Amino acid sequence: MEAWLVLLGGSALVGALSGWYLRGAPAWLVAALLPAGAFLALLLVQEYLLPSGGGGASMWPVAFVVGGTAAAFTSCCALLLVMAVRPRRAEP
Repeated sequence: MEAWLVLLGGSALVGALSGWYLRGAPAWLVAALLPAGAFLALLLVQEYLLPSGGGGASMWPVAFVVGGTAAAFTSCCALLLVMAVRPRRAEP
């Protein structure tokens, strides 16, 4: 349960920060790709660099599909929330 809290909490933080500091397409790209990419990197490090705890089938692709999708969705929702709440700057 703690892993989901870290994954979704970190994703929400990335989405909120990208909504606060970035505008337009770069904000969406950062919000969608950064949490999923970081999760993929973590999974690949655990799978290929750290010693294995036992045998069995490799389930990292399934974990990435589920966790990466949840991370990207949470981050994009946080981005939308920040974009809706943040006051807009006057365009010169």
